[in-house]
Amino acid sequence: MSVTTTMEQDLKEKLQVVDDLDLDQPETNPEPQEEVVAAAALKLQQLKEKMKASSMPIKIVEEKKKTFKLGVIGTGQCGSRLAESMHQLGYPAVCFNTAPQDLVDIKIPESHKYHLENGVAGASKELSIGHAAAQNHKDSILEMVAEKLGDCEIFILALSLGGGSGAGSCDTMLEVLGTFGKPIVVITVLPMNSDDSQTKKNSLETLSKLTKELQAKKIHNIVVVDNAKIENIYRHVPQIDFFDITNKAIVEPLDVFNTLSSMKSPVKPLDGAEWLKLLVDGEGLSVYGETIIDNYQEDFAIAEAIVNSTSNVLAEGFDLKQAKYVGFMISAPKRVHEQIAAANINYANSMIDDICSAPNGIFKGTYVVEGPDDVVKIYSFFSGLALPQSRVEQLRKEASAYAEKMKNKDAGRNLNLKMDTGTDPTISMAEKIKQQISAKKSAFGNFVFGGSQDRRK
Repeated sequence: MSVTTTMEQDLKEKLQVVDDLDLDQPETNPEPQEEVVAAAALKLQQLKEKMKASSMPIKIVEEKKKTFKLGVIGTGQCGSRLAESMHQLGYPAVCFNTAPQDLVDIKIPESHKYHLENGVAGASKELSIGHAAAQNHKDSILEMVAEKLGDCEIFILALSLGGGSGAGSCDTMLEVLGTFGKPIVVITVLPMNSDDSQTKKNSLETLSKLTKELQAKKIHNIVVVDNAKIENIYRHVPQIDFFDITNKAIVEPLDVFNTLSSMKSPVKPLDGAEWLKLLVDGEGLSVYGETIIDNYQEDFAIAEAIVNSTSNVLAEGFDLKQAKYVGFMISAPKRVHEQIAAANINYANSMIDDICSAPNGIFKGTYVVEGPDDVVKIYSFFSGLALPQSRVEQLRKEASAYAEKMKNKDAGRNLNLKMDTGTDPTISMAEKIKQQISAKKSAFGNFVFGGSQDRRK
């Protein structure tokens, strides 16, 4: 079945939005009014706290209907975690890693995990090891993707740019996925500021490799996630929860676009054909984001939120004037929509057109999603972008500094070896003791050391 045919069929379906608070159901044994109100207030507060803690948007309970069936391939630890988060949202996923211990806690079916056995447990950030392991198991990778994701319409390849397993295996993964003739979108993760120099060097090398594949039209889109940005946003999150929360923040907007674009809208939907252009027709890099606004009645609030959402979660430093397509979705309860002037949304559209220097298309959707809070959620997607030059230059400088440092270290090691030959402290001390013993055996030594003494009474 073609993507277009599926899109047309899916657009005929609708989602059923269910409020988590079922306060309108009749009660067989009514409680006193004060207790009912108190119970409702407590439940509402608990829901708010749960939503805030998870950093997730209002949950849409639906019939598992999406615009497109996305098949997710996670390679390496980071890619596998992202695939796991997508799987929790209802998408089929498979995971590959050279380190079997990294696959143990990935919460997808065991039959969807594959150990790229390479003689050792892991790749130790060596791209060559990850590449060789994937090449040795290429037939098995092909077999698993065909079996588990064969009916998917679009492939999502998720990986860290700096790891040995994920980054090292990416060219083999792209080679395998390319045999299916389906659109390929790559989600890439730039390193944290706190990551080591080897990780940053790998990231630059892998990003360069992926952009060449993009230019050769072997992949259709590169979604850029910058962990340096995410590290700053979620700096107060406990380390044990960090990756669970941030991975959900990364994949959630992608799922929202793929879900809401299948829904009807009382105003204007962002339909499946428009979502397809955003996802696979940008011919460049993409960023997407989410932001929440409570001052939605102000004239410029929605327009500013659309622009700011790109740096709110995923990445920044991109020149938005290069955008080929822009999409944004406005999600809010009906009572909130009733307070937003149409002119405010129209202004947002005009502002995007100006900031992005008249892109080929601006696609917008307005949706009624019930929830407890009087807020507007904005989801934005910018595709067809070039590399963020300032971030790339930063990585290039750090990679160059790393190479120079390694060169100096190697030279220092060689110099030290030459200097230490015959003068090792351990050898010198042994020789010193030997000389002392020899001296004690001489007449002068007996005089200096006291000679031998008869300790008997």
